[in-house]
Amino acid sequence: MRAIATIVSAAITLAAFSLSMVLAAPSTTTLYLQNPDGGTIRGLIIGIDAYEHVRPLKGSVADARDIDRSLRRMGTNDIVTLIDAQANRANILQKISDLVQRTAASDLIILSIAGHGAQEPETVKGSEPDGLQDVFLLPGFEPTAEGSRQRILGSEFNHFIRQFELRGAKVLFIADTCHGGGMARDIDPRASEMSFRQVSKYTLSVDKLTPVTNESDPVADLDLDHTAFLAAVDRNTKAPEVKIPGVDGLRGALSYAVARAFEGGADADRDGKVTLKELFANVRQVVYQLSDQRQNVVTKTSPGRSVDRDVVFQLTQQGPTLANANSAPAVLATASTPERSTENPNASSAPIIPERPVPIRLAALDGRTNSFPKLSSRDATIEIVRPIDNPDLIWDQKSRDVISWGDVVAYGVDKEDLLSVIDRTVAIRELKKIATKTPQTVRITPDDGQYRKDHLVQIELSDVSGRSVILFDISGDGTIQMLYPIGKDAAIPPAGSLRLPLRVREPFGAEQVVAVTSPLRLADLEQSLLQLDRRKAPGQLIKILNKYLPPDARVGSVGFFTAP
Repeated sequence: MRAIATIVSAAITLAAFSLSMVLAAPSTTTLYLQNPDGGTIRGLIIGIDAYEHVRPLKGSVADARDIDRSLRRMGTNDIVTLIDAQANRANILQKISDLVQRTAASDLIILSIAGHGAQEPETVKGSEPDGLQDVFLLPGFEPTAEGSRQRILGSEFNHFIRQFELRGAKVLFIADTCHGGGMARDIDPRASEMSFRQVSKYTLSVDKLTPVTNESDPVADLDLDHTAFLAAVDRNTKAPEVKIPGVDGLRGALSYAVARAFEGGADADRDGKVTLKELFANVRQVVYQLSDQRQNVVTKTSPGRSVDRDVVFQLTQQGPTLANANSAPAVLATASTPERSTENPNASSAPIIPERPVPIRLAALDGRTNSFPKLSSRDATIEIVRPIDNPDLIWDQKSRDVISWGDVVAYGVDKEDLLSVIDRTVAIRELKKIATKTPQTVRITPDDGQYRKDHLVQIELSDVSGRSVILFDISGDGTIQMLYPIGKDAAIPPAGSLRLPLRVREPFGAEQVVAVTSPLRLADLEQSLLQLDRRKAPGQLIKILNKYLPPDARVGSVGFFTAP
């Protein structure tokens, strides 16, 4: 891959946030969520993996518990979390009705659901442009008369959202599901099975569900007055369950990003106030990165809300007031309550627990576990597994291609060269961790598909006014390439954004483009990266970043995929 010398400027408006809180926040600071309107923050969180009659999921329960844990850790007490069998229709309707009754003027209501979605012909004529309504499937759903009762229509959630609004509350609705059937790019057929939050199309010959409705219900989402929506993908794209660096198992990228946003990640300007613009931009970029560009989050707000000025929540050092704390129900002693430490995780007396290293799981396509020589990496523990055991990398002995999560990351890799791809995988994990906490907005255009030799790809950075920029790439075989600045390139772009055209060249496979921006020029980091240019040195790269990244740096890490 080679950079084209011409640099074009363009204005794109997306937010990013600083690394300062992550690297330099005082250990004695405890942050709490507060409602800027003065009311109580309340929530209903749903996570479903254990479907009885359709394909089960792997990360929705962890998503629900993560959001529950984050909200409670940040001082929010009125949270009801329903897991798997608890999330049957009768229980959900009862819990959400109870929540409506507890809601008072100026409250903030957080509704979150992670699980399978589907689309059906609309029941309210004219409510959807394409004539299809979104449906959320519950654990007992199946396309039979009785099984049809175990689902909730999108219009029913809108019904309850209207009830919250009528009581003077604002609503944040998070849907970590998918309803469409397409993908951002094809999945290599040799890959291990991926998990998506959507079931195959079905037909209900008999529908026994009686929707909850009344005359005041909105016809469509945008008919609501004080609500903001975050959806994992658009109506035509599948939402995958993804691997989060440092986290066991699979997760929903949207839920993970929202939980980190609640913990302060979305406060781009560090003023303690998270606007809709900051929340949307932060979550959108984090999900884009974690999903390897398979997901583009959809955000919507009621027409009357200002994305720029409307503050969703505040981050303060003062806990919830006694009145608000007393308004919360007792913690449910059920499986819906995640395990929590009795220690304050932000307190200075809390021990620092080192993160448990997660091994790189390597599989041979033919399933043999004795196909590899003795592999030893200074950067990672290597575990040899079968293709069905959720590997990080699959090596095809015949073609010598290396596949990761549906994409070919490197072509024609000999057995003795696998270590470089493994070390590259470790480096990408670390980069994603940094970029999740400190996202610099960076995008790949024209789309998120697969690119062929000589195709033109553009890297677009926004919100870089007055900031120095460093861009480099890590190819699938671990080769590092400096992209910007080179030669006479200005370290600080003259405009508030930067477009860098790239021409696809060998080596083909995965390309991970990393953007680092800072108020001051990072000369030491530039020189160190130039010394790694054209070398297979992903392990050294992480050490250099750990040494030279300043607290006020922003880091974006996005990939695209190429083929001969």
